[in-house]
Amino acid sequence: MKSNLMKRYLIMSCVVLLGGMGLTGCQKESVNSTQTNTEVTTQTSTDSTEDKDIEQGTSKIVSTVMGDVEVPVNPQRIVVNWYLGDVVTLGIKPVAIYGWIQESMPFYDMVKEIPAIETWDKEEILTYEPDLIITYDQEDFDKFSQIAPVIVVPESVTSVERIEFLGEVTGHEAEAKEAISTFEQKLEEAKELLTSAEFSEKTFSILSDWGSNSYGIYYESDSRGGTLLHHYLNLKQPESLTKLIEDSGEGRGSVSYEVAADYFGDYVLWFLVDENESEYAQTEIWNNIPAVKEGNIIEIPASFLGLFYFSDVASMSAQMDYIIDKLNDVVENK
Repeated sequence: MKSNLMKRYLIMSCVVLLGGMGLTGCQKESVNSTQTNTEVTTQTSTDSTEDKDIEQGTSKIVSTVMGDVEVPVNPQRIVVNWYLGDVVTLGIKPVAIYGWIQESMPFYDMVKEIPAIETWDKEEILTYEPDLIITYDQEDFDKFSQIAPVIVVPESVTSVERIEFLGEVTGHEAEAKEAISTFEQKLEEAKELLTSAEFSEKTFSILSDWGSNSYGIYYESDSRGGTLLHHYLNLKQPESLTKLIEDSGEGRGSVSYEVAADYFGDYVLWFLVDENESEYAQTEIWNNIPAVKEGNIIEIPASFLGLFYFSDVASMSAQMDYIIDKLNDVVENK
């Protein structure tokens, strides 16, 4: 899945310099889903042989989707693929990361100096001498287990479950608990606004304009804030968009200018793909869309793409601040 999405978004995002890493991490999440095969057992390594390379008490056994994995109790040299936000939120500075970073990410200052892995392969990873590798991809387990212990966290695990699990893996349980608490508190505060008469029963769409000669109007359901909106804040999509996604089997895709208005919700997160004005916003159709007439378009500049790139709890907390501020502005201006 990740490979296909990387190729798609590499093509779509050249104007905002995604630099070879596509938009991913978009699996649907159920906040009530259970954490399967990701519980950490607090066993200590008890090597009964003469081999003392790993002394008793310096490692522990972790139960993962790939089986039991022996990891350092206090890993010092972590390499991470995709789950950058989770690792940094735990107070860990990786020795190298595989992924795109941008100034609007809430943890940018903590990661801007970290080396970026250009090729996710054994030769390059070896140069960083990791003692733990964290990834979403099960294929990485066999590829890299000879380099260091590999922890695979599948994308089906929710954002809250994931950081809780990684906190246990790395010995940063307290940081995970604090991050989850902050996120859940913001959720409760946001829901107070979103259950008010102004927003109750309203629909929300996530859309962007790639031009009539390109993708037309592109829609998202899980990425670019979709995980937060639809799986944590429980905001509804227009029925037309839900049906389109169900029929296509894809959580993202594009529609032409001629029919795009049918997929606008009562409120729209409108992502600008560059600094130029939207071509679609210059059409007569645009001016007749109810969300436009009501002033319910929340524009997100291209320079804020990084803020909505990941779906870890720190990123979603920052996304929530941004969205709630904009919605409050909408209410005040009516």
